[in-house]
Amino acid sequence: MTQEIRLEKDFRRPWGGFIKFIDNKPCTVKILQIKKGESLSLQFHKLRREFWYLISGKIKVTIGKDLKSLKKKILKEGEYTFVPRKFLHQIEGIKNSKVLEISTGKVKENDEIRIEDKYGRKSPK
Repeated sequence: MTQEIRLEKDFRRPWGGFIKFIDNKPCTVKILQIKKGESLSLQFHKLRREFWYLISGKIKVTIGKDLKSLKKKILKEGEYTFVPRKFLHQIEGIKNSKVLEISTGKVKENDEIRIEDKYGRKSPK
C-alpha cells in the first residue's frame, strides 16, 4: 500500500496548495461518515488494502494482523493510517467524523469478512 499511496504536499502555490494521495493508479475512493459512538465491523479484506485520512472529527482505529496483535490509536483531523490486505481493522467514532478511504487492489463490496459486528450483521456472501 505504501508504494501506491504517498502523501505529497505542496503549499507553495499562490492560491494555497494541495495534498495528493494517489497518482495514476486504479483505486476506489469513498468518504465514510461515522456517527459518534458508532463503529464499523471488526473485519478484514482478502483482496484490497485501505488508506484512511481523517477529514473531520475524531476516531479510534483498531488494526492488527490477528486478534492477538490488535493495536488501537486515536486519529485527529489531518492524520492518516494504512490497513494492509488481510489485516483486521475497525473505525469507531469518538465524534461525528468524515474519513477519506482509498482502497487499492481488487475492490468488491462482498470482500468483507466480519469478525465482530455490534449490529448483528453477517459477512456478505
